[in-house]
Amino acid sequence: MNAEKRKETYSLHSLLGFLAMGKTGANPPVSAVLTDPDGSVLSSAHTQIYGGNHAERELYSRYPSSQVSDRKEDTNSDEIKNSNNPNETLTKVEFLSVSLEPCTHFGKTPPCRDLVIERKPKDIKLGWKDPNPLIASGDWEKYTKAGISVALDPMLAKVSLPYLQGFLTRVQTGRPWVWIKSATSKEGNFASKDKKKERVSSEEIDLSLQLLRAKVDAVAVGPGTVVSDSPSLHFRITEEMILSQKPGKRITELEPFFEAGSGLISSLLQYTKETAEIHRLEENLYQPYRVFVLDPNRLPLDTFFAKQLELTERIGEKKCIFFILTEDDTKPLSIELENQIQSLSRFEGVDIGPSDGGKFLEILGGLGINTLLCESGNFFPSFLCEELTETDRILEIRNENKSLPDGIPFVYQNDFLISEYQLGTNRIFVRKPQRST
Repeated sequence: MNAEKRKETYSLHSLLGFLAMGKTGANPPVSAVLTDPDGSVLSSAHTQIYGGNHAERELYSRYPSSQVSDRKEDTNSDEIKNSNNPNETLTKVEFLSVSLEPCTHFGKTPPCRDLVIERKPKDIKLGWKDPNPLIASGDWEKYTKAGISVALDPMLAKVSLPYLQGFLTRVQTGRPWVWIKSATSKEGNFASKDKKKERVSSEEIDLSLQLLRAKVDAVAVGPGTVVSDSPSLHFRITEEMILSQKPGKRITELEPFFEAGSGLISSLLQYTKETAEIHRLEENLYQPYRVFVLDPNRLPLDTFFAKQLELTERIGEKKCIFFILTEDDTKPLSIELENQIQSLSRFEGVDIGPSDGGKFLEILGGLGINTLLCESGNFFPSFLCEELTETDRILEIRNENKSLPDGIPFVYQNDFLISEYQLGTNRIFVRKPQRST
């Protein structure tokens, strides 16, 4: 395979991983590509919605059994002779690349390893080994016995990490990959001193930010935001967003080779326009969980719950999760609040204290949430400050045309900068939290 074809294969893996991320549930958003020896794509696929086909099984479902050539002479390099009768049967040589090691266990579908061995590609390139303890990771003897060579591919690992980081983090730590996001003014403030409700980011970036919601498994807000903004938190695309979207570009030239956060934002800006219609057509499949932290002493108005009920009915699934911020977990919730939560969520409201950030993340990880986006005021920077790790990321959207001169500063605005982007009047900063354990 020449360099240009190899580059095209990596680009296809990136697009497939991007399309998969956000709709595979607890499963990893895996990409798979099958090529011939020249690098021409024979089939490609990504993991389907939770409970559906994994990437490898979906790929082969779209591609017929290994083709048999009728030619009996003048064999090409992409064919091998049948050992029993070399003059009659010629089998096509195929090369498989998969972003994550094929599963080896029975779950909602049979092991993908068995299917791959049955289809017998000549060579398999893998991005990452699977840390799932149910997987016999690195046990590739069955492949080699079947005459299939297997190797890890660092470039495939790089292009697929932005989409797999959440799954890898959750399986290895029991917690989601955390993003803390805030829109800020040109001074780096996220709100005015009086916390007046007003728009900070510009309309030019709305479509990209909605696509970010589609890529995560859950979006969370704190008790102040619930009361002041009555947010919906669902993923949506409108025609106005598509028309207002501006192209984005990366400003920073260098970044670490394996950098999932910058990779996700880069792919988001690259694929926003290209995939907008696909995401709009499959809007319900990309809906994140909507996570609300409530203060029982300052509950939102009934209009907030009515809005969430209307969304629940429209989407056709209860995708709200509620946490109750309290220092007295023996005090029962009111019957009215219990009923409201029950109408919107498959789970009971969970009591958490002001220092229970670890418990909060572990509960969400236990629900299979791989990637968590925290829409930030000042609650999550305080609540999660002792829980963030080096793999978690801070996302600041700074609108250079918005001024809040005496506002409340975003506490992460001076943390270590990994990448910077420009989209219209918005500067986008991806940072590593320094307040990490």
